[in-house]
Amino acid sequence: MPSSTPHATLRSVWRRTLALAALALAAVPGLAAVPVAAAELGTLWRVRDGAGTVFIAGSLHQLRRDRAGLPPSYGRAYGDAERLAMELDMDAISPAALAGELVARALDPDGRSLREVLPAATWRTLQPRLAGLGLPEGAIDRFEPWAVALLLASAEFLQRGYSPDSGVEGQLQARAAADRKPIDGLETPAEQFELFDGLPQADQVQLLEVTLKELDGVGPRLDALEDAWRAGDLPRLEALLLADYRQRPDLLERLVVRRNTAWVAPVRGFLRRPDDTLVVVGLMHLLGDRGLIALLRQQGLKPERFVAGGWRPEP
Repeated sequence: MPSSTPHATLRSVWRRTLALAALALAAVPGLAAVPVAAAELGTLWRVRDGAGTVFIAGSLHQLRRDRAGLPPSYGRAYGDAERLAMELDMDAISPAALAGELVARALDPDGRSLREVLPAATWRTLQPRLAGLGLPEGAIDRFEPWAVALLLASAEFLQRGYSPDSGVEGQLQARAAADRKPIDGLETPAEQFELFDGLPQADQVQLLEVTLKELDGVGPRLDALEDAWRAGDLPRLEALLLADYRQRPDLLERLVVRRNTAWVAPVRGFLRRPDDTLVVVGLMHLLGDRGLIALLRQQGLKPERFVAGGWRPEP
């Protein structure tokens, strides 16, 4: 099928969405960071206006535990900031309450079984994956397709050595807890779950189908994404993350743009504080002409990007 068709575009969009956002719901212990080269830049901006300074860092929500070192610029921004803001403030969220809300939302509100919702071929393809995880059919019988897709993707990432604890937020959150730096949350768990739970059923089914097809080959794509992020290669990152969304403006609006727009006011509020704030959000939210950086520029602010040698004003 040509890559310009709606089906192929949705397939690519879901692939990128899973890689960046969905897997932040997993939780595993341990962190084994490794040193990184000083040439690594990451994606980091600085905004100054009013009393305070806001640093804005692009995150990969999960990194492999054996290569989890962050770009040095992130450490510098963390050291300069008195407080942090992230998509979620996990320190303020009870793990039990989070798990309870996830399960409640994962259940089909009409009581339908997954088997009756899915096409027969998709159901058959799903069975070996469930068996590989040791999950009986009854364990996910009433789950909606989006929840099963996230379950499978989370398991695949864990098997490949990825962990939220070794992701950008996980590492900085651990440092902030040790240093007693406060963290603000830009969203609630309910708002993040709704991104998937509110999808039409047809899109949920396709999400699961794409997940089943793409999991085995996810490694090289994640490597390319991480390499571009560490190098601060914005054109490459936009090609990897945003190109397909532009063919599905409904998904771009729902998963990215609405959230970017909602975060402008909090960022402007941080600028009025006397202390400095490090804002950490998913990398995808900082890219393109509707990304958070572009929206702040449209508000008359002047973001500076960290490049080799220091901060550089952007045109």
